[in-house]
Amino acid sequence: MTARSLIAAAVTVLAQVVLCPASLADGDCTPRPVMASEKKLHADASALFVRVAPKAPDGWKASDSGTTLPATLCFGSNLRRSFSRTFELEQGRSERDDQAQKAYADMMEQQRAKAAANQASADAIDAKIKALTLKAQAAATAQKFDQIEPINVQIDALMKQKMALLGMDDAAAQSDRIDAAASRDTRATFALYFEAPKNETSDGVPYRTAAGKARMNAYESGGNPAHLVFIEFGGSPEQAVVRVEGDPARVRALVEATDLKSIAAFR
Repeated sequence: MTARSLIAAAVTVLAQVVLCPASLADGDCTPRPVMASEKKLHADASALFVRVAPKAPDGWKASDSGTTLPATLCFGSNLRRSFSRTFELEQGRSERDDQAQKAYADMMEQQRAKAAANQASADAIDAKIKALTLKAQAAATAQKFDQIEPINVQIDALMKQKMALLGMDDAAAQSDRIDAAASRDTRATFALYFEAPKNETSDGVPYRTAAGKARMNAYESGGNPAHLVFIEFGGSPEQAVVRVEGDPARVRALVEATDLKSIAAFR
């Protein structure tokens, strides 16, 4: 291949990358312009999102995504209207981090003091573990494999005793509590999107709202309780859905601050 043909091939590849970036991530994608009807659908839904989404609580910041219309879409694909607002705690966050650092320092000092006070007992346990380990090795050499498992059980029990004497279990539990306190109710999300109505039964328990059919799933996140709420508003060919996630009290406040009746009336 000549230098001229190599340059021409490189220019062709570059043009394909520029014109169709989605081909790298999604496989085949031939871009097409967004139709006027799609622009209106997106503009109407985006305006609804801006109008009905809850504002950032005092001391929090909010950031939105999805409100900008894509420049192109792939042939064979439909416009997906999906908007989200992320809330993050700002006020008092640095104080929380400072408190966590102090709590960690105090915890480590307590753990070191406990380990020092119990070091002799821990050393005695180490001697027992060493003796049992040698016994297990001898059993393995003699092919008395039925004796090995009971010895391992004894070793495990002694290791747990040693961990407790050195304060390692307490330190791990306390560390989890510190992390949970620092991260409690620091982030939440609100989303409004449109999708084809579902026929299957939705998971979750009923959740009280001013409009729409709502369900809630509860779970634990980093040692803290969290709620995930979906609110469906029906409609065809697409229904509006609100999704709110975060601390249970924060989710309730965001749901109640959302203009759900306007979403229910939107077509």
